[in-house]
Amino acid sequence: MRPDKVKLEKWVIALGAVFGVFVLIAAVVSDEFDDSSAFEDSGRLIAEAVGAGAGVGTPGLNAPQMPEMLGGGRMQTVAIPGLVPFARPQQERFTGRVIQVAALGAETGWGQVHITILDDTTRATRTVSLAPTWYLQYLGCTVMQNYQVSGMAFRFDTTAADVPLYAKTIKVNGRPCQLRSDEGFALWSNRGGQRQ
Repeated sequence: MRPDKVKLEKWVIALGAVFGVFVLIAAVVSDEFDDSSAFEDSGRLIAEAVGAGAGVGTPGLNAPQMPEMLGGGRMQTVAIPGLVPFARPQQERFTGRVIQVAALGAETGWGQVHITILDDTTRATRTVSLAPTWYLQYLGCTVMQNYQVSGMAFRFDTTAADVPLYAKTIKVNGRPCQLRSDEGFALWSNRGGQRQ
């Protein structure tokens, strides 16, 4: 190797080391500047400006955030517009003989089997919405005219008298089938809309 080439390599290494030390010192010194009280006012101004620009009120940096700290106030539940508090639907027992079976909405893809039963106790007719045909076949709970059925159903509309019940469970000729959850949600909705 030539002697001038070695000198150049040593200069590059030395300059790199000096630059690294300079970066390290600058990082340490900048942390000390952030801790000084001179920067508190500018930080507060920036926080207030950002809050005002976002359309959100920004309380002072040292202001209490919880209502309890503001004089012992209690937190209150506020209703959000558009949301309805969840209430469990009313449940009713049904039992009777099937006098009519209808598949409503099959042409639109959401087809539901509705049955009309002659109630064993009151001798009145009631309409019960079950599930799609494919789901009833999947469970082995197809319903035919003159079958004896019983079960639990939800009454979602409690104001009108002649509204259909929505079966939670149904027993078809002794065979039990679960159609909806305890909250009234359709169990077939998790099956990806299968139809047979």
